[in-house]
Amino acid sequence: MLTLPHLQLLIKYHWRAERFAREASAAEKDLMNELDWTQLAELLTDLQLYHQQLLSKDYARQVLHRLLATCADEATAQTFIGYAGTLVPGN
Repeated sequence: MLTLPHLQLLIKYHWRAERFAREASAAEKDLMNELDWTQLAELLTDLQLYHQQLLSKDYARQVLHRLLATCADEATAQTFIGYAGTLVPGN
């Protein structure tokens, strides 16, 4: 499950697994060991498209359901969706 500390590290390393592997501390690597970076990056992309209103209503509901299933709590989900909104061009 994605938590706020996980999300903070993803943001810190700009979602780049190779950069994380090179630069992260042992404690950071231990914390992130359980996460699927590819799956999370796909969710981030979908959330960016959600903010741009480029998803069908049906798919948008699926994305939000995936978001809630991925995050450990509502605070993490809200932070993740808010962060994705900051990455939308023009915001």
